[in-house]
Amino acid sequence: MIIYFSKINLESVQLLEMYKKEELLIEMKRMISSFLKSGIVYETEEFQIGSDGEKHCFSTKYRVSIGTKKDNYISGYIYKSTRIYYKTMNETTSQTESHFQPTIEDVRFYYDVDKEIVGFHTRNRFGYQEFNKAFKGILNICMKNNNVNFKFDVSLYTEGLEIDEIEEELKKIDNIKRLEFKYKLPNPSDDYMLDDLANGLTDFSKNLEDANANSMSVVFDSQGGVGLKIESPEIKKNLERVGKLTHEISAKEALKNGYAMVKATDKNGKKYTTEESKPIRREIDDSNEDEFFAACRETILTLFISK
Repeated sequence: MIIYFSKINLESVQLLEMYKKEELLIEMKRMISSFLKSGIVYETEEFQIGSDGEKHCFSTKYRVSIGTKKDNYISGYIYKSTRIYYKTMNETTSQTESHFQPTIEDVRFYYDVDKEIVGFHTRNRFGYQEFNKAFKGILNICMKNNNVNFKFDVSLYTEGLEIDEIEEELKKIDNIKRLEFKYKLPNPSDDYMLDDLANGLTDFSKNLEDANANSMSVVFDSQGGVGLKIESPEIKKNLERVGKLTHEISAKEALKNGYAMVKATDKNGKKYTTEESKPIRREIDDSNEDEFFAACRETILTLFISK
């Protein structure tokens, strides 16, 4: 079994207040612990091509079931309910016929409330991108149901990249047609971050504060020709900004925690994104509950000790 890890980040302007008052940050984390309960359902609808080759409207429900809830962690399952479409041959008419079958996939998770990291495994039809979407949807429904104006994002926790590593990856891409940067106010998950933010915001954070914004996106497009010039001053400025979200957070830390993202699309539509580069993974031999929880706890603790 492969365990992945994702970072939960508040994406609301209230973060600016939490920089100044630690008690507000603690209260936000406890809200998640209090509001996340069994039976909450997040539902999506989208058109996709089924196994039968036809286009269908897929309705998918993600239902959370809580097994254990403590002050510092929550464990349980997310159940994904949807339909699989397939075709069979009608022996009488020699025509193909479309059918569907309801399916359920389950994924176990372990959420560290204080560190804001969730560990989880995947299924063939329930991967890490879909888990992040489902967990994000469930958390935001929790807030909405309790009339709290918070929005959360969930992104894969990675090893991170240095700026020169990102540049090298971008240079390998032939004819970049679109280059996207996204920057977010960091979630102060550690005391050192709170101290850093209390000592004064960087120009980036001050600009967001002045605009009453919690995130900013910059997009470069190039239609025709040889594509974007990665060495240009404006693109380099945005690359360097990845490492200037706060005084102490490096580019590597910003990317691994989901505070920044760089995404490139080439002339053929192929995408490269820092969001999925070098994901943190833990492999275990036994899929029993105790070993799963122990592996999640140990890995999350190791991630923060190594800082």
